[in-house]
Amino acid sequence: MTEPQPDRAEQLEKMIRVIVDLTRMKERHAAVVRHTVDADGIEIAAYAALFELVSGGPMRSSELADRTHADPSTTSRHVSTLVDLGFAERSPDPRDRRASLVSATQAGVDKTDDIRRWRNERLTPLIADWTDEDLDRFAELGSRVLRIFEDSLVEHTDRRARCAESAPAAAPQKSKGSAR
Repeated sequence: MTEPQPDRAEQLEKMIRVIVDLTRMKERHAAVVRHTVDADGIEIAAYAALFELVSGGPMRSSELADRTHADPSTTSRHVSTLVDLGFAERSPDPRDRRASLVSATQAGVDKTDDIRRWRNERLTPLIADWTDEDLDRFAELGSRVLRIFEDSLVEHTDRRARCAESAPAAAPQKSKGSAR
């Protein structure tokens, strides 16, 4: 691993501080909304699945769980709620009839449009003094750092898996109480 250039160490620390602060804010937000239910009877956290279905099209629940970084059982519960409320529907997977695809309904698309409008109304005053260039640059740099971190995480996970596969099996250890 290469050491950061001394002239960039301060910039790296500033960047890390922003990332840490954003992560903490996201964790606080997640803790607040994790099991909060809105007027439609949906856990607020399930909207991430609905937005992903609207933008990503039909997919298996397992893919939806991967894309939303959620546990498969949580995703299953969210999908069931979305289906029960008419925001999503299940259909047979044409590639494997034993599996099903989940997709957003028109009511689900309309719901995400409503959420987007509501969210933008609340966010707009917070960034009122940002220029269009500021917003574009923020989106560009934020997306760039997320891609870099995601790639790094995948590489790190793959490297750990390869190391685990190539490591010799550990010999069974005797417990202290079993010595005779």
